[in-house]
Amino acid sequence: MTKSIRTNALKGLLAICVFGTFACGLRADPTAFVGYGNGSFGTIDLTTGAVTTLGTLGQTPAGFGAFGGTLYAESYNALGTLYSVNTSNGALTAIGNSGVDYLGGFGSTLTGLYGVGTTGSTLDLYSINPSTGSAKDLGPTGLSLGAWRDISTNSNSLYFGNGADIYSLNLTNGSATLIGPYGGSAEMGSLVLIGSTLYGADDVNSQIDTINTSTGAATAGNSSGGSVWGLAPDPLSAPSPSPTPEPPTWCLMGTALLMMALGHRYLTRASVR
Repeated sequence: MTKSIRTNALKGLLAICVFGTFACGLRADPTAFVGYGNGSFGTIDLTTGAVTTLGTLGQTPAGFGAFGGTLYAESYNALGTLYSVNTSNGALTAIGNSGVDYLGGFGSTLTGLYGVGTTGSTLDLYSINPSTGSAKDLGPTGLSLGAWRDISTNSNSLYFGNGADIYSLNLTNGSATLIGPYGGSAEMGSLVLIGSTLYGADDVNSQIDTINTSTGAATAGNSSGGSVWGLAPDPLSAPSPSPTPEPPTWCLMGTALLMMALGHRYLTRASVR
């Protein structure tokens, strides 16, 4: 093998590796299922704010919950009724009724469905049975309702955006612990965790914000397309007992294997010439 051929071969190998590494770094923007106050249902790109309308819920959602690969909703107008949501068109199927008015919002952790509501004078946290819609009162949050509010979806912790502040909720007794203020005029009508980022639909400013879960500070993003009352991860997925490498991880592994194979081929050819 001549020097020029070896040089060109190495340049080609380097180009493949650089392209492969660059391609692996590319990721699609995070998306979420979105429900609006007018009942419209679709998906939203949480980075650009682009909305794809899929159908209609027929009701104003009190929030979305995601659990076991199913999308759930509570209606802001139908007292305590739990629905499953058809993610293709937004059609609702009633599951059951708890009699609780979830004025504080509806959401989920990775292990269950929750609502913040009242059957009396206090604002309590409830756990909700996904099969029947029945609710168990876990205890009072110690808060009163803010103007815009909702609880989070798709995180281990349960966050409660209430007015200008965000709280964490104790899943044993319902008590709220202040994390901090959003800042500015921001108030969230819906919250969803995608990856390690908490997104909020700032319904005062009609935009999608990112929220610091340590301080509560909100960073303004792009337009939300309207008054958002529900966000949930798209795609939905059931909790996995063991972590699976993300697509970029597989891609980098594939690039490394390709490099090794091409390098071996190059060295083999060089040794016989």
